[in-house]
Amino acid sequence: MTDIEALLSVDAGRVPEGTVAFFMRDLEVEQRHRRLAVCIVFACAAAVCAFCRTGRASVALFALAAGIFAVLATPTMSEAKSRQIKRSVVVVTPTGIVIRDGRGLRTLMFTDFLEASSWRHADRVDLLLVRHDGSRVFINCQGFHRGERLPDVVKQRLQALTA
Repeated sequence: MTDIEALLSVDAGRVPEGTVAFFMRDLEVEQRHRRLAVCIVFACAAAVCAFCRTGRASVALFALAAGIFAVLATPTMSEAKSRQIKRSVVVVTPTGIVIRDGRGLRTLMFTDFLEASSWRHADRVDLLLVRHDGSRVFINCQGFHRGERLPDVVKQRLQALTA
C-alpha cells in the first residue's frame, strides 16, 4: 500500500496495519470552554443578585457580561466552514510520513533522512528531521492529538529502516 493510499484509508476511517495517524486537534476548544465557564459564573451572579434584590443595574450588568461570554464561547462561522475541508493529519507509514495541513500535501520518505530528533521544552514537543544533504524539516507536534508520541514513532520507524 502506498503512502497516499494509507492517507485515503485514514480519511475513510480505517487505519491500515503498520500506520499511525495523528489528527489536528481543535486548539480553540479549551479557550471556548473557559469562556463558557465565565459565562456560567456571570449568569449565576445575575441570578444571585436578582434573588437578593440588589438592584436592576447589577442584574443587568451580570446578565450582559454572561451574554457577551456566551457569544465568545460559540464557534464562529469560519471555524465551522474550515471543518468541512479535510482535517489536517500526519500519517506515519512504514516507509514515510504524509502530512496534510494548511500548506498542502507533503510526502516525506524515511530513506531521504539521516536522523530524527525531538525537542521537549515546557509542555511542547517538536520533531526535527535532518536530510542526507543537511536540510531540515520541522514538525510542530503540539497541535496534534497524542502529538507527544509522534517523535518516538518516527524515530522508531527511521531506526528500523537504517538498521
